[in-house]
Amino acid sequence: MVAVVFLAAFVVGNRASRTARLVRYLYPMALFLLMYEQTGRMNHIVFPDLLNPLVRQIEESIFGFQPVIVFAQKFPQKWFAEYMYFAYSTFYLLFPTLGIFLCLRRTRADVLDYMLSLCGVMYVSYLMYIFLPVSAPCFETDIGYVPGSGPFGGMMTWIYHHLEKPGGAFPSSHVAAAVVVLYYTFRHARIALWVVGPLVVSLMAATVYCRYHYAIDVVAGVALTLVLVPLCQKITRCAK
Repeated sequence: MVAVVFLAAFVVGNRASRTARLVRYLYPMALFLLMYEQTGRMNHIVFPDLLNPLVRQIEESIFGFQPVIVFAQKFPQKWFAEYMYFAYSTFYLLFPTLGIFLCLRRTRADVLDYMLSLCGVMYVSYLMYIFLPVSAPCFETDIGYVPGSGPFGGMMTWIYHHLEKPGGAFPSSHVAAAVVVLYYTFRHARIALWVVGPLVVSLMAATVYCRYHYAIDVVAGVALTLVLVPLCQKITRCAK
């Protein structure tokens, strides 16, 4: 894997074909799942048990109830559940679509700026998973999944059954990456905000509704992005 990374970085030049340059700039996205899986092998180094009881206690003290339970109970309609699953699934298209757009329509500096911010929030999230293991609420026996009868509900249930690693919930990397996409859409593709904006807001709500994250996971994901994006932009400016 390291050899492939160096090959992409040093062999594929700026005069290479468009496809080769797309691979060079966007290959880190293909590594996100692999790196995420590794956190599931390492997240009991500090704490032998998951920290879900602590998170639930914090949320109870803040809200007086469990948002991850109450939200779905307030909106039990099947069509609403399916929309929430759809919104959550758009995560897997949002960040690569923007990356491809920037590669095709914007400068190399814009692409690298976006990729550094995206990788920054994803990898810092993964690092936090190792030291602060919190599982998705849907894995807890007294919470469980929100029933989904449509195609998006079925797809997300399959993904969580086969690809999800318990311990990777705090902060929400889905929310963090989605906010990064929202910010760079505002900067470079403002005309698409009327689509991306509602999708990102819906995705943030869906993380709690579908019981994939606690409410404070969402807040932590937004806060992480607000801290890291300016830092990554400063690094990018210094590297020019």
